[in-house]
Amino acid sequence: MVVGIIAFLTFVIPAFIAVSNGKNRKPPRKTSYVVVGLLIFHWIFFLVNGYAIFPRRIADALFTPLWLALCLAGAITAIIEFKNNKIVAIPILGLVIISLIFSIVSYGISKM
Repeated sequence: MVVGIIAFLTFVIPAFIAVSNGKNRKPPRKTSYVVVGLLIFHWIFFLVNGYAIFPRRIADALFTPLWLALCLAGAITAIIEFKNNKIVAIPILGLVIISLIFSIVSYGISKM
């Protein structure tokens, strides 16, 4: 429930800021689109149980490093994008934080 509220506010508040602030802004960088696309693709792949098609050892070897690498790439992209366009950087950072928390929790649960 809390994660849902955070995710909702992460995407709604910047939209209101963008509408209320009539300044012309620079468009997001292409790397921002790539990183967000990869994060969303990875979430969808996880939610539709895409890791079940791999053998268990391969899925375990891929899951956590991919999450952490995407979170690192997203954090770097958000920092770079924050200088260019803050309204794009805030949702990216929110998605990265949610993904990082989820990957840490799932890694902890899998090691129990």
